[in-house]
Amino acid sequence: MSARMRVLSGLGEKGPACLRLEFFNRRWLLDCGVGPESDQGFDPAWLNKVNAVFITHDHIDHIGAAGEIVDAGLPIYCTEVTARSLPKGANVISLPPYGEIQVDGVTVTTGRTGHSFGGVWLHFELGGGVLYSGDFCQESDYFLYDTPPDAATVLLDASYGMEQLTQQVRIDSLLTTMTKLDGQILFPVPPSGRAAEMALLFERHGLTDWSMDDRCYGQVKQVLDAHGSDYVASDAIRQLRSLKDKAKHFNPDARLLLCHAPCATFGKARELIDQWQDAGRMGASAHVIFTGFMPIEARKMVEKGHAHFRRWNVHPLASHVIDLANQCHAMQVVPLFTSRPEDFGLVDGFDGRLQLADRFYL
Repeated sequence: MSARMRVLSGLGEKGPACLRLEFFNRRWLLDCGVGPESDQGFDPAWLNKVNAVFITHDHIDHIGAAGEIVDAGLPIYCTEVTARSLPKGANVISLPPYGEIQVDGVTVTTGRTGHSFGGVWLHFELGGGVLYSGDFCQESDYFLYDTPPDAATVLLDASYGMEQLTQQVRIDSLLTTMTKLDGQILFPVPPSGRAAEMALLFERHGLTDWSMDDRCYGQVKQVLDAHGSDYVASDAIRQLRSLKDKAKHFNPDARLLLCHAPCATFGKARELIDQWQDAGRMGASAHVIFTGFMPIEARKMVEKGHAHFRRWNVHPLASHVIDLANQCHAMQVVPLFTSRPEDFGLVDGFDGRLQLADRFYL
């Protein structure tokens, strides 16, 4: 079956995810993100002649333009958990957390990504197999991860480029920084990402004076419902259940605060930062630690000494990207969401397999 791929956004940049898969008279969109920078939008022209949209998970750089998909009346394939973040009126066809379905005669296989609640990778039985990872992480002891099947073409999250610092090294650095800061610390986080995972880390290290905002607690409640075990490790669910009563009451005076949004440009995180700045507390008795992608506003805060950056790994290390491509026996490898995908051309065995064009045949 002849098929071709077009990377509309996300190749050669940490930009929103949007890819187009075409075969015969079918045209499918894979993710429909906006951001993470404010000037990175979704082009409505990308919906031209599209028959269906597949969404890997609910982070804004993968789902942010879902309203346009709904307005266009297109069917959306995603997990039940991800569907909760879609606008009203969405025409949803559920994807399994781990399994397969038939779509227009094509076998579509899914598996957990280790990155977010409700997130899945997508494998299409076309052109010898096409794997689109969305975002993935193999280091989480909270989110579940499934190994994908073989695929001749793999389009993989490579957000960290060639970085190799492990999650344990990152956590040690984070904890060290926390011990050096007096007063309150705000962690802007994605509710469906690392909010609960970080709360459990704090508890393990005896840092029990923490609190999370309502958005983050809303995700904890979802993890504790019937679908939680589809994506989150059973040990983590047991620990969260014991902390439920504590988590559901937001205490703005707690030492450690986990709050939406991860960029801190809106939500409770923005509200707290504004309050602390107005009170003259920022950098003295109140601090911010960013642990993920930082938009320009966040980078300015770090440059001014008003905030710190200590990464919490939620994307793959370079070795994980390389190993997954090799495990899938890929003939074409497309590193996504990194500004220097060409660096993977220096990897032994990648020469001739690296695909850096934004459109190609499968």
